[in-house]
Amino acid sequence: MARIINAVDAVGQWFSVSIIGGVFRDLQPQAGRVEASGPCRPLMSAADLSALAAEALVDAAGLTLVPGAVDVHVHSRDPGLTAKEDWHTLAQGAWRGGVVAVCDMPNTLPPTMTREAVLFKAERAAASGLEFKLLVGVGAGNVNHVGELLAASDLPVCALKVFYGRTTGELMYDDLETLARSIPETCNKPLVFHSEDQCTVDCNQARLASKLKDKDNSAFEVHSDIRSSAAAHQSTRVILEWARTTYKRPIHIAHVSTPLEIELVTEAKARGVLVTAEVAPHHLLFSTDDYARLGPLVKMNPPLRYPAEVEQLNKLVGQGLVDIFATDHAPHLLAEKYASVGSSPSGVPGVELFYPLLWTVAKRTGLPFATALAMGASRPAELFGFAQKGRIANGFDADFAVLVPSEHVITQQDTVAKCGWTPYAGLHRTVDIVATWNRGRQVYSGPDSSLGQSFEH
Repeated sequence: MARIINAVDAVGQWFSVSIIGGVFRDLQPQAGRVEASGPCRPLMSAADLSALAAEALVDAAGLTLVPGAVDVHVHSRDPGLTAKEDWHTLAQGAWRGGVVAVCDMPNTLPPTMTREAVLFKAERAAASGLEFKLLVGVGAGNVNHVGELLAASDLPVCALKVFYGRTTGELMYDDLETLARSIPETCNKPLVFHSEDQCTVDCNQARLASKLKDKDNSAFEVHSDIRSSAAAHQSTRVILEWARTTYKRPIHIAHVSTPLEIELVTEAKARGVLVTAEVAPHHLLFSTDDYARLGPLVKMNPPLRYPAEVEQLNKLVGQGLVDIFATDHAPHLLAEKYASVGSSPSGVPGVELFYPLLWTVAKRTGLPFATALAMGASRPAELFGFAQKGRIANGFDADFAVLVPSEHVITQQDTVAKCGWTPYAGLHRTVDIVATWNRGRQVYSGPDSSLGQSFEH
């Protein structure tokens, strides 16, 4: 048994906790700092990534410990697109951001749409050491088999990803009635929706097609006009009504980008719909005003919204109306991104900045840190099948990150993914992760920072 003393949680409460077999036990509050009753080692050593030894007494020395985060929206790019990212670099980036488990999206090569593809990706993922679950994609070619994949107890599948609007390859499906019939009634794994109405997008694109060949940064604003807020609203309305009247099982709206969608989800919850929603940091920290500065580096789907919408979106997040914070980590090479509006691929990296971005969002929106932690750790763990993760509590996996105050401007060097860039470069942040532990083993150790005990809005 290892016992950690003099730890502090994110709201400034001191505690001690034991770790037995990689699990938290005997969590006890402390009135304040206590003296060690025997030989005591420091919590972390930058030179040593190791397991907490049996019978060790460990002094956290007032460091702030937060639960290991669960990022339920990442794109590993592995297999098939490994020049951008692979499972090894994804693991390193996740641990750097305080993330101990991820849910990977199906748009790799091959797409994760068959049993064979799931097993192939799972083998590659397992070799990284990062804990993971996979989302299966649905299209016309496999809709009759997705129920089997969701129900298979030997597969690490946590959910079905439904690209209701076209985003990549054959991964698009909008026949909700057929989809409902394909899922066994006994299956309660969530259906995760990328919610954009394709008809609206197509009409906008036909009207604005002449602008898709432009390459100037400011030209990228047309991407937000093509994949408009109205496209998101229309799709989300349809999906929520289908969930209320027909499906009546858990659904999840990924990367909500508009305030009206949050209002629609909130209303649907009040009517008994089993729906949750997720927000990504880029939709809260950037707006269409940032295209002039960043151009293709902030092209993603759904796209950035106009400033008034972003302001309102932040207000609703600050009210605690969104269930999950996830990065939608989606790296691309700069050589791909710097292309015309129509050719530049959508997506930005972010998992290596998970906790700094979550804290930035909390400070910007006024979201209490306890609520922010739930959005980044306990709620995603509960909803996506990581039953023993997301909390520093008795019986949970001994996953935690050491969070310290650190006044810092994000640079491109903060990126761990192979793509080597981040749209968040230049953004001021106030915290950093200096160590991450997974099941009692240290998986990340960063440079020393000035240490602190608590965080204030």
